[in-house]
Amino acid sequence: MDSRAMCQRPAQYLKRIVVISEPHILSAYARYGGHQYAKVFSRHGWQVIHLSASFNLWRLALPNPGIDPKYIDLWRKRGQQVDDGIVSYCLAHVLPTSLRFLPIINRIAWTLYVPSIQSVLNRLGISKVDLLWLHGNQDWLLKRAIPYRKLVVRIIDDYSAYGYDNFHPLMRETLAGADGVFACSEHVRQVISSFFHDIEIKVVPNGVDFEHFANYAGEEMGVVKGIWPPRVVYVGAIAEWFDFDLVTELANRLPNCSFIIAGNWKREVPKIGTYPKNIFIIGPVEYDKLPAILTKSDVGLVPFKDIALVRGVSPIKVYEYLASGLPVVSLRWPELERESLPVFLAKTADEFETGIRAALGMPKDQRVHLREAVRKCSWERRLQDILECIGLELDIKIRTGPQGHNT
Repeated sequence: MDSRAMCQRPAQYLKRIVVISEPHILSAYARYGGHQYAKVFSRHGWQVIHLSASFNLWRLALPNPGIDPKYIDLWRKRGQQVDDGIVSYCLAHVLPTSLRFLPIINRIAWTLYVPSIQSVLNRLGISKVDLLWLHGNQDWLLKRAIPYRKLVVRIIDDYSAYGYDNFHPLMRETLAGADGVFACSEHVRQVISSFFHDIEIKVVPNGVDFEHFANYAGEEMGVVKGIWPPRVVYVGAIAEWFDFDLVTELANRLPNCSFIIAGNWKREVPKIGTYPKNIFIIGPVEYDKLPAILTKSDVGLVPFKDIALVRGVSPIKVYEYLASGLPVVSLRWPELERESLPVFLAKTADEFETGIRAALGMPKDQRVHLREAVRKCSWERRLQDILECIGLELDIKIRTGPQGHNT
């Protein structure tokens, strides 16, 4: 559907509009926090414009531009409806990031997106958005480019762990101008506050689409039907933070368990025959199908390495495991301890093994309590907490004036 068609507004009421900067493209396989909040806004009648990460336009002239083709495809489409009430864009920029944020250049750099942000808003018939929602990592120019009534900055990670700069004059400008600044974890709040002592940052952890996981009553996913129980499952990205050596050790120690790894490998996939036969690498699974694996498994596993990338994480998968009724065995890190979730925490292979054995021994009636522990952690509840802090309500409609403008 044309992105303009989905932004047509009813005669009596004008939908409120939120622009959400979330670097990852919304796809069947990816549901990051920004996507989940977009879905909640949409369910409550908001028009959502999702902006994914931008890229340097001139890299397209290279034989190998080093850009995920999905971003290029979305950019060429000039906007795509990805869900009810949600249109997604990818913007290119004339300048590389090494130049666009320099003190003199950044004064005009906000005008150098392709397509221009003003043209995107004009095409959608929007003069000002009700809420601009940034993540605070190199999306600072959007604050200058998009007219808004309220600004939220939701800081997702300790960006320095990914090689980015937490401290930048444009970061200060963005945070200082926000109506509310939120961090996904206490660790992230402390890191950012160490640079910006005068800016109040509240902690709102990640959440869970509770009904999606808790209410599933269908069949198990076909790909796991031939995998014998008990099943110990990991769902998520497999990157430098994932401890495959630990999983291999646990599979050797627990040969009667099946270890299922479901997700996108961002590093080399181990060759068949180089790991125990009770490890099953099944690849990415669509988000809508995750309950068909999780609710039919026995233990949810978070086998992360204790590294800087992990310490600031508010783990979405832990909430999803618990909402599915799965006992969870996870690396011990401070954020999980702060949230006091009913999770078996471990540091060593011995502790992980002990945790898995204890989880397998958990009576079924206790698994109901696991679900209840995260009912209050829904994305909708998290969003209401954020909006309350900035004086917005999720469900109020805004009447249109004579010319169709907000009143």
